[in-house]
Amino acid sequence: MISNRPEKGLDLFGAMVSAAADRASSHLVGTIRFARCESVQLNEGFASPGVDLETWSVSADHQAIIVSVFATAKQDGGRTIAASGRFTFTTLTHKRDYAA
Repeated sequence: MISNRPEKGLDLFGAMVSAAADRASSHLVGTIRFARCESVQLNEGFASPGVDLETWSVSADHQAIIVSVFATAKQDGGRTIAASGRFTFTTLTHKRDYAA
């Protein structure tokens, strides 16, 4: 599967996860962990330095948060979606009381 990835996709994916982690860290108290990548779409020809990242909290409680990330880039005089993803972060606890 990695051989089929877009040429510059891993740096963009890493930037998206970092942006999502920043959003999660600002919401959750204490140490967080990356729990799950629910979906990701990387379009050909875009790299992290050439995109703007936007994060949105989809669902959150005191132990978990789901963050959507959109990467947009300039294209043909406008803007286009370069990538999108949805990531779940949780606090480091042994048992979760709530689901995000």
